Amino acid sequence: MTIWEISEKADYIAGHHQQLREAWRQYCNTLTQGITLSKARLHHAIGSAPEQQLCFELFEHFTLSITLAGGFNGHVIEYAIANKDGSEKCLVAKARLDCDGTIDGVISNRDREAVLEHYLSKIADVYSNLYAALKTASPVTLRALVTAKLA
Repeated sequence: MTIWEISEKADYIAGHHQQLREAWRQYCNTLTQGITLSKARLHHAIGSAPEQQLCFELFEHFTLSITLAGGFNGHVIEYAIANKDGSEKCLVAKARLDCDGTIDGVISNRDREAVLEHYLSKIADVYSNLYAALKTASPVTLRALVTAKLA
């Protein structure tokens, strides 16, 4: 392989990587705007997180993190919940982000309302299970929030 062939491939790789990073940044911005501008009371607060993830505090007790996982050229968005101190973390759901900004093949990462609805559908079981636990005065564990419906 010549230096020019390698250079051409390197440019393609860099361009593709940049497109994916830009799609991720746009998704994070759109979701943050969707949550902060929503009139619904979701009880989310913006949390601090490294550049590779988006983080919200839920009811001042849990941390919801949204991460583009999978390493270089990773297209999987992971939604996870953790105790605020980070001592335990559980995966809630996954989605796919394409370089063109499409989420799960149908949602534009620029459509604030659709991105918010998609996100809320991914974490809906967390709210449902917290609600059920409070209604039945049951203790709340992370595993119970993401794996089983509380009766």
